Amino acid sequence: MFKLKKFFLIVVFYLLFLPITGKAQNNQVDLYFFEGQGCPYCAKMKSYLEGLKVDYPNLKVYEFEVYFNKENQVLFEKMARAYGAETSGVPTIFVDDEVINGADFEKVKNAIERCSKETCISPIDKIKNLETDSNVNISVDGYSPATNKTAEIVGWIVIGVVVLVGVCLTIYFLKKKGDARL
Repeated sequence: MFKLKKFFLIVVFYLLFLPITGKAQNNQVDLYFFEGQGCPYCAKMKSYLEGLKVDYPNLKVYEFEVYFNKENQVLFEKMARAYGAETSGVPTIFVDDEVINGADFEKVKNAIERCSKETCISPIDKIKNLETDSNVNISVDGYSPATNKTAEIVGWIVIGVVVLVGVCLTIYFLKKKGDARL
């Protein structure tokens, strides 16, 4: 009977931590895509990104039309300054530390693949210093750098509590059964 409980605890811990270990290979990838209405290269890139969303469900694409939207133009300029790039044309993609100009499909896919396997920064985090300097609150689809950090801290606290409770329960059950191996 004791071996069955021990086996059950091992299975429960494995199931609890399986999603944590699997996430390391499936990081969210934030990609900022600046395009212009009527731009044929932008249309091709937009279509290509839609296909990549199917292959990479962890890909989050933020699209900004800059020809006719002044707010998007301002964001484009701020992001380009943060990356040390020029706003010479569209399509332009920002992902992690990379700026991809034009319709370079292979470069886009390589960046997404790399960021799916390792932790990459969100482009919105790159303009955090500009936000502080200019007192402009930059938030895209409810995401802001401060909100993301808070969620990350809460996630680590929850993981710590789960681990602590699991260890305590394991010790309790092993001591209760008089296991001398502790």
